[in-house]
Amino acid sequence: MKSLTTLMAGMAMAILSLPAFANLPTPISDKIAQTQVNPQDVSIWVKPLDGGTLVMDYHSSTPRIPASTQKLVPTFVALHTLGENHHWFTRIYTRGIQIGSVLHGDVIVKGSGDPSLTHERLNAMLEQLAHKGVKHIKGDIIVDNSAFNNVAYDVYAFDGQGLRAYNAQPNALLINYGTISVDMTPSGHGELTGETNKLGKPITRFVANGNDVAVNVLPKMAEFDFPKMLMGGQACQEPRFSLSKTALSISQPSVGCGTMTYWITMPNGDEFVRRAILGTWQSIDKDFTGQVRVESAKTYGLPIVSYPSKPLSAQIYDINQHSNNVMTEQVALSLPLVTGQAVSDYPSAFKFINDWWQTNMTTQAPVMTRASGLCRNCQIAPKSMGEMLEFAYHQPNFEVFKNSLPIAGQTGTMIKLAQRNPNHPAIGRAFIKTGTLDNVTSMAGYALDTQGKWYVVVGMINSPNVAKSGAIEILDEMLAQVTTH
Repeated sequence: MKSLTTLMAGMAMAILSLPAFANLPTPISDKIAQTQVNPQDVSIWVKPLDGGTLVMDYHSSTPRIPASTQKLVPTFVALHTLGENHHWFTRIYTRGIQIGSVLHGDVIVKGSGDPSLTHERLNAMLEQLAHKGVKHIKGDIIVDNSAFNNVAYDVYAFDGQGLRAYNAQPNALLINYGTISVDMTPSGHGELTGETNKLGKPITRFVANGNDVAVNVLPKMAEFDFPKMLMGGQACQEPRFSLSKTALSISQPSVGCGTMTYWITMPNGDEFVRRAILGTWQSIDKDFTGQVRVESAKTYGLPIVSYPSKPLSAQIYDINQHSNNVMTEQVALSLPLVTGQAVSDYPSAFKFINDWWQTNMTTQAPVMTRASGLCRNCQIAPKSMGEMLEFAYHQPNFEVFKNSLPIAGQTGTMIKLAQRNPNHPAIGRAFIKTGTLDNVTSMAGYALDTQGKWYVVVGMINSPNVAKSGAIEILDEMLAQVTTH
């Protein structure tokens, strides 16, 4: 016969367990119980958008660290405020006297926050200057990136991995996402495998009649050295990179991975911009001997070139599909500029987002110290995220926003769902942004059930060792329950 103490303990556990899983389908509560996750660390918010009946409200008002699901906030605020066809313009001015194709004076390049001025687009923009008749500059090039103020930070501060592309810092004249791209191409006879690499490019395996690895770095950089050829090993392994202001070193290159591209963050953003513009212009004007200086130009006149970015719709697609951090920072920092501010910084960007929230939402606004979610002191309640997603559903540009999100099991960061469960019912039926940090896993977006009903779905788990505890299975089950309803 059980003791009174044992019976009372059992009754206490039963009482505690009843509210803990209230409003959750049994399969989700079972998943929580099977993992090492404390139920108090889980938040789920599910709400029908067009007449469905399933509702889940589980710790939804508890502020959580959202990780990259936070990207949904600045991308939608920008879409709602600026419109899908918004463009950033990088403008080029001249001052001095032009005689024939020679400018006796300076060129000014002024950035306005374009999130995706890649090295190809930088080259095309500077070539437009030549097409406008300025083929030689007998003066200097001035880079004016003063539209963003005090936005640089220590790229090593977040996790010590400062060279990783996700740690790149914003810049009003951001080039190539603040990174250099390093292409490594093995020699020898290549054979296509039918696979694709992380860029979606075909993977070529190389047979062992040559172990040399050709290296190319873009954008073209002035006063910067890197090895053009290396001896590679057969095993497929990630190279190790070491970076200084003037050189890139590479060890343990491999021919076994085929052709690969790596992105390396340049810790000093202004210095990177200076070297990239100098190197790119020198490839166009080989006689250029002037300097490139980063400073506010003060006076302009009329631009000789106004180079548009890709539209905002394309920018937020790239951000949410690939969870690009620095592009998100660029979008958020650009928001105050549309109100007429000449200069933006983080406080004004977050004030803009907070003001928008107070105007359009009823729930608690997010707390943000980085726009991208690459922060451990950022917080948003899942119910707040859900309200914003519901608001977005009723806006004219909803399809643009929804289509920017990865399709479950098929595109972007949600491809991994099919790897975890090839038969998961949400595959192709949910548009979901994911978020992952140490001790954080999250999902937020939209799901379609078998009756053709749309739902807002938000799940956030802040718990130690989420990667090892099976926490992602809880959110996978959340999607399964909604899409099979």
